[in-house]
Amino acid sequence: MTTAMVVMEPGSDWPGQIGDSMRVIAFSHDGADLLRRTQQSVGALHRRDSVVRVAVLACNLATGGAAADRRAQLARALLDAVASTNCGRMVLRASGIASRQQRQELFALAESLAEGLRGSTATVSVRFADVRPRNAVLHTSAIGEQW
Repeated sequence: MTTAMVVMEPGSDWPGQIGDSMRVIAFSHDGADLLRRTQQSVGALHRRDSVVRVAVLACNLATGGAAADRRAQLARALLDAVASTNCGRMVLRASGIASRQQRQELFALAESLAEGLRGSTATVSVRFADVRPRNAVLHTSAIGEQW
């Protein structure tokens, strides 16, 4: 069975639709427990010969130091889950209100992860949520300005 795996840092937003017909494993715990649970879940999936086609790390707004280190460890665990899959995808997802520092950290992390994928069909991407409310209406004036 094909599986999509979602790991949510505490305080992160749900990443939205993952796939059409996939089983989704999602959880959120604090700190080291989140890393341990992620590693256990990836190991259990591999032992059952489950294919993890998509892995998403939903990132909170924390930056620097321990937060960046923990995020990198989580991302590597998730990348291990998809790296052996044909065309596996690892997605780092953050809020559209992410700071410049967080955006830079996520892009640097994605670059670092991608370097380890040489010879693989897996990909790493960074996505930021739309900050507009879903029911927002975009008005356009006669001269084409948005307000």
